[in-house]
Amino acid sequence: MLKNTLFKLTHDKKLKIGYFGGSITDGTGASDMEKTSYRALVTEWFRKTYPDAEIAGFNASIGGTGTGYGTFRCDRDLLSRDPDLVFIEYCVNDFGDSYDNVLPQAEAIIRKIRKTRPLVDVIAVVSTDEDVEAALEAGREFESRDAMLTIAHRYGVPSADPGSALLSRILRGGDDWKSYAPDGSHPSDLGHSIMAEVITSIVAGLLEKSENVAAPVPHVLPESLCPGVLDGGTMVECRNIKNLKMNGFRIVPSSMGRFDEIIESEAVGDSLSFDFEGPVLGLIWDDGCVNGDVKVSVDGGEPVNVRSWDHVVRSFHKMQAALFMKGLDPAVTHRAEIVVSHLYTDEENPTAYVRIAAILTA
Repeated sequence: MLKNTLFKLTHDKKLKIGYFGGSITDGTGASDMEKTSYRALVTEWFRKTYPDAEIAGFNASIGGTGTGYGTFRCDRDLLSRDPDLVFIEYCVNDFGDSYDNVLPQAEAIIRKIRKTRPLVDVIAVVSTDEDVEAALEAGREFESRDAMLTIAHRYGVPSADPGSALLSRILRGGDDWKSYAPDGSHPSDLGHSIMAEVITSIVAGLLEKSENVAAPVPHVLPESLCPGVLDGGTMVECRNIKNLKMNGFRIVPSSMGRFDEIIESEAVGDSLSFDFEGPVLGLIWDDGCVNGDVKVSVDGGEPVNVRSWDHVVRSFHKMQAALFMKGLDPAVTHRAEIVVSHLYTDEENPTAYVRIAAILTA
């Protein structure tokens, strides 16, 4: 239930809501992301329903990203802003990834919230899009949804499924996707309003059933479902990387937002090395039209080839997470080396770069 949210609304008379997800939660497709997106409409519903309370909502979403990135940016982008209630929406962006991959990533986010902010209530939001519908019709599973709902059940997190409401209107009402999401993925104002209607209906029911408490009650943190779940995952930004040595790479101001600086290379053979602790290693980088491949080695071991671009985003930029080393000894300091092995250019992008915003550890 949402007894801590109810306490904040009726006793403290204030509530801060965090929205954590991808482009649907960010508000892509809405005519005004801060007024007609589902997150804006849900925040406004709280204001109208509890007019005596001070309601604030903040957007911690990044388009084109899933729970893999969310695992490592949860502290920085969400929990550092001290929310009281969090909505998490990643099922569409995680669609196509396996259940076994999404499960520990979703659990890591929920565990991090529970460990860091045990009084925070969480609601899992399930959205959908045209690709999901086509896959379901072909007999495939919606594995990312199933993984998120498995974790939600494990941790007593309620869920809202506006995606099913959209599908119901399309499949049973004779409508098509263009009415609700013109590009097949991102809801129009109508699509966002339907999402908000479903979510607020669920929230209203949960608040009605929630007991009045004398003080907020910490949520119980059960045993983890996934062995070795990375609930300690974190990002280390450029200037804080330990013993960073660069050969050809350089630190430059970031034009991507969310990070002040990035480490950039535009030549094959450029390299950098650094120290880190923890059982995993990954990167946050500009995953898009100007990138290439790198080879990564740890402690002088066999290099792993990592592609830092995606054919889906050849025409634009986005920050993305890549986790490529696991099972390292967490008790020692490791030395990593990254070497640019290939750069991809075309007529539209005659110059290519590798741009790293942060390293991922746990």
